[in-house]
Amino acid sequence: MAENDSVIDTVATIRSTTGCKRFDHPECEIRVSNPAIPEVDITWLLGFIESYIASGARLNIGETMQVGWMLVRIEEGQAGSLRLTEPDMKSFPVNFIDSVDRTLVHLRNQNDVVRSLFPAIDSYFPSLVQSAVVHVNYKHATSVSLTRKVAEGASSGWVFTDTEDSAGLRHPARFLTTSLYQLGMDRPELIKFFALPPMLEVSIDNHRTRVSGPNGALSLIPGSYLSELNRRMTQGGN
Repeated sequence: MAENDSVIDTVATIRSTTGCKRFDHPECEIRVSNPAIPEVDITWLLGFIESYIASGARLNIGETMQVGWMLVRIEEGQAGSLRLTEPDMKSFPVNFIDSVDRTLVHLRNQNDVVRSLFPAIDSYFPSLVQSAVVHVNYKHATSVSLTRKVAEGASSGWVFTDTEDSAGLRHPARFLTTSLYQLGMDRPELIKFFALPPMLEVSIDNHRTRVSGPNGALSLIPGSYLSELNRRMTQGGN
């Protein structure tokens, strides 16, 4: 699926779980509007919810649950059901909207980035409410480095550096702390990297991406998501 953070204005599909009532729990609805979202991803999310309920958990109106890096909020649905809503990725404080499009797109893109790399690694999802350390030029920098340290408490571990500011890299005053949600709003093209595990570095220069670890660069699997993005950039694609 092509990377796209915008919600396409089309006829929405309302889908629902079917197995929650076996556990004396309301069924849960999701609203999907983006036709590019694969059916397998929709089915996965419904199954994820049902497994969550089967484990003994309960979803209550007004509470949130984490799906990938996103937090979805539980709202009242139709005829006694519950509805999952997601952040609009435009507003702060967070504004929840009746959709799971961004949740599924981000989850797909983040997993596809991880699966692009060799040797194989596992996804390591942060939460959008966790913090990131960013260079003061983070909104506009074009040559950047994203390094992930071990996440601790409220920190996601992510550090954003403007690699063209070589003189300021060692000055703490050139860095600030913001939420991962804010970073995602300001630089949505970076969201796809957020599930990479600690001890990795993402280097982006001229829209080409390299991923390195403690033992050097990781290979991009031919035909993978990141490999194809780099190929398109080399060919001048969008």
